[in-house]
Amino acid sequence: MPDRPSDPGQPCAPSAAFAASLPAIQAARVRDPAFRASLAEWRSNFHHVLANPTLRYVIWMATRRCNLRCRYCVLPSEESPGADLSTDEVKRIFAEMAEDFDPASIMIGITGGEATLRPDLVDIVGHMVRLGFRTVAVDSNGVAYGRDLTLIDRLVEAGMRCPTISVDGTGPAQRVLRGDASAGAWTWRAIEYVQQRYPELGLTTICAASPLNLPEVPGVFQRFEDLGIRFARLSAIFPVGRAADAPEEVLTPGDLRRVLSWLAEQRVAFREGRRTIEIEFVDDGWCGLEWEGGLLRGSFLYCRAGLTVLGIEHDGRIVGCPVIHSGFNVQGDAGTQRVSEVWRDRFRPFRDRARLRRGPCASCREWAACMGGSMHDRDDDGNLARCMARTLRQGI
Repeated sequence: MPDRPSDPGQPCAPSAAFAASLPAIQAARVRDPAFRASLAEWRSNFHHVLANPTLRYVIWMATRRCNLRCRYCVLPSEESPGADLSTDEVKRIFAEMAEDFDPASIMIGITGGEATLRPDLVDIVGHMVRLGFRTVAVDSNGVAYGRDLTLIDRLVEAGMRCPTISVDGTGPAQRVLRGDASAGAWTWRAIEYVQQRYPELGLTTICAASPLNLPEVPGVFQRFEDLGIRFARLSAIFPVGRAADAPEEVLTPGDLRRVLSWLAEQRVAFREGRRTIEIEFVDDGWCGLEWEGGLLRGSFLYCRAGLTVLGIEHDGRIVGCPVIHSGFNVQGDAGTQRVSEVWRDRFRPFRDRARLRRGPCASCREWAACMGGSMHDRDDDGNLARCMARTLRQGI
């Protein structure tokens, strides 16, 4: 295997040489004419999407129930109002969507809670595939898969593609963070099975970073790479859901900066051919021009909620994105309204970004690029509650 910037099992931090060179790398990137041109093109595309919202991705929260109890869960079952939609209700809602939109241009992501707890999951995936949706993916913690590998086979036979399986450690961290008595044994069994049996399926793996698992994070991605996985995601736990009452789960500004510096080093190694796995930062806000545009992810961040993304909650509520807890998130009810009508007539809180330019955003020099950042970082009135760029700069 190629040389790696970090040894698995060591703290999730960049090498001393990379940490010393990072400020110069960031400054040079921002000054680069190619970077500025890329930013201008991205801004133009963003404004086009704001003016012409087009549904491309639907997140269906199949259930809030779960077979683990993650200490940082963004969507905990104890905060769950309402019962799960029935099989017939789910099929009707997505059949209507296939009539009203071009299903071949829409990807469906099925998540939870833990989607595999629905006994009708294979049936529903097959129904969605037959309706003609471009891709039907399932997001899982992998426990049910590991206990019954035939569930993966049945989902693949039904047409599932591009699944995501999440795991947060290679040992004790998985038990502590996620309440997983097997310490990840079932999840890793599932990941290995999918990658070996279905290498072309498009498996994505994801790991969340917390103060409680930082020593294991490099080893998680090393194991992904050793299995031949080519793309994986790293997220940072943010103070929403259970983590809102558990500050010890959230990285300090200094730790966050070290983790993302480590990630940037891995991405440089990937581009230079020293790693075979591409790792991308996901699930949080605008990180500042010095980080955006390739250092942490493939491009610049913009929140697609209500612009190209729509969520359907387990009980039928129509939202911009399930991870948004603010009051403006709910825009309708699929139990009584056609999703297409809600998409056409609602979602102003997501599409009118000018209303978000207040408080610290009013004078921010990066507003034209950020355009308000992630909507899950806003309170009920749209005021900025958290700013990732500001947090990272505090960690210097």
